[in-house]
Amino acid sequence: MSLRMDHFIFTVLLLSDVSSCAGLQYHFVNENMTWTEAQSYCRGNYTDLATVEDTEDMMMMVDITVQQDYKGPVWIGLYYGDTWRWSIQDNKSYSHADTGFRNWSQTPPELRQPDNGGTPITIEIKAACVMINNEGSWNDAGCSTKYPTVCYQENNAGGIYVINSTGRTWTEAQIYCRQHYTDLAIIRNSEDNQNVTSQLTGNTWIGLHRDWVWSDQNNSTYRSWTAGLPLNNKASCAVADISQGGTWMGTDCSARFPFICYQDNLVLVRENKTWKEALLYCRQNHVDLVSVASEKVQRWVREMAGEASTPYVWMGLRYSYTLNFWLWVSGEFSCYQSWSTGNGTGWYRDEGGRRVWSTGAQQAGGEQKWVSLSEDTKLNFICIK
Repeated sequence: MSLRMDHFIFTVLLLSDVSSCAGLQYHFVNENMTWTEAQSYCRGNYTDLATVEDTEDMMMMVDITVQQDYKGPVWIGLYYGDTWRWSIQDNKSYSHADTGFRNWSQTPPELRQPDNGGTPITIEIKAACVMINNEGSWNDAGCSTKYPTVCYQENNAGGIYVINSTGRTWTEAQIYCRQHYTDLAIIRNSEDNQNVTSQLTGNTWIGLHRDWVWSDQNNSTYRSWTAGLPLNNKASCAVADISQGGTWMGTDCSARFPFICYQDNLVLVRENKTWKEALLYCRQNHVDLVSVASEKVQRWVREMAGEASTPYVWMGLRYSYTLNFWLWVSGEFSCYQSWSTGNGTGWYRDEGGRRVWSTGAQQAGGEQKWVSLSEDTKLNFICIK
């Protein structure tokens, strides 16, 4: 029985000629378009303009572009929008959602805030950071102005606000708060606003600011600007300069450049199937069951598994009793592992205590690690498409 099952494993390995380890693919389009035209093209033909999460992503984009003998600027999916976001949302250790609460100053009417949002799109947005006054009203202001700071300290009671009277620019205030507390203040409701206001004596920085955002709304905070910060301008979009190793510049969105799209290659199938049924379904309808060879792919798998209707989802991982190690159906051997404690030993025991064939699944919730399960368990699963 062991030899027959291992034969099945090797058979499905031989049937695969496409690597299923990547969670997405980048596509270089060597046509000159504006940023908006490039965005529409990517959304119509792939998933979206490219998002960059780390240096590895950027190097992959450089490689595919150079392979096609192009070494100039290319559009990526980053642009400077009218979006206001809290500093603490960039701090991945905390999960504070933006409730949408704002308390912009409304008087006098001709100075209703934020008042730098109506400038022509070719004008730099100088008022990109927000301060609160001692009446509790908010105003946008130039980020280089020096004001006192209100920091936020996370705790089990919901957090406290701490005022520091030293004048700092907004960026200096952000650095100070992150070094000594949790972050610059987030104000989620009128109660928070009153709490802060009661401690103020004048204009003070809070954590709200305009920021660069990704076309697909990814929250990646990775940046690789060529030299310092770019022009923060309502017409600014980011290009990666391939001749400079892929470092970025902000430029007018109406300029025309080639661009890089990405395609999300993972699909969650919300049908309950055994491991073998899931494998055959993926091969017949997509490419393969997903294989996880890195933390990056594991991150995509975790996010997708969180949408499953079963407590676990199948991956393309199976234990070979003949070879005495785990195999990915992609045929790729990887040292990367993300096992939950007590799993990954190669054996799974059913409710009767019998040893049964072990296959690998991803937890949909909790710690979101890998577990060993009987191949006959019926679960949702993730395919590479």
